[in-house]
Amino acid sequence: MIGAHPGGTALTRRLLELAEAKPPARILDLGAGTGESVDFLRQQGFEAEGIDRTAFLAGGKVTAGDMRALSFPDASYDLCMAECSISVCGDGPAALWEIFRVLGPGGSLLLSDVFFKKEQAPCLSMPGPLTFECWEREIIRAGFIIREVRDETPLWREFFIQSLWNDNADGTFCEFFREAGKAGCGYFLAWLEKGGGNGSV
Repeated sequence: MIGAHPGGTALTRRLLELAEAKPPARILDLGAGTGESVDFLRQQGFEAEGIDRTAFLAGGKVTAGDMRALSFPDASYDLCMAECSISVCGDGPAALWEIFRVLGPGGSLLLSDVFFKKEQAPCLSMPGPLTFECWEREIIRAGFIIREVRDETPLWREFFIQSLWNDNADGTFCEFFREAGKAGCGYFLAWLEKGGGNGSV
């Protein structure tokens, strides 16, 4: 297993700065892993919670949950954060719709994830090859407004090299890295704002 997402807490801070997010906003970290970002967010003064399907690995810091079917009521959070998790959740469009639902009016999704530059690319959790055009289509379909996007591909390359150097990437991930390289894999940050209603299907 690889471990933390590309960029670590420094990237989490940049996501918060991107949307000018301020504590004590209510924030949900989706696919929170071992709870590293949840700890960081709480230290910054946010009312932060995290969910993950492997919450047992987080020592009680993260709640068991599935971003494709969230157990929270509508408009529960001011912010949601998904760091390199939507693309591997199993159903990206369902996750985006659920995130839209649990955000309050004018709430924001802070997103970091992979994309591919070639059409012959993996789909991962999306209905087609995961190009940025695919991301854009599904984001708008879920009802979000794209406020800002930043290409952070160098972070992905650094993450890949460190994973190999530290020997914390198993064979499955190494194979994914190889295929991702062939498809022109990149990495992006995005600030998405909840619009007035879900977009068209």
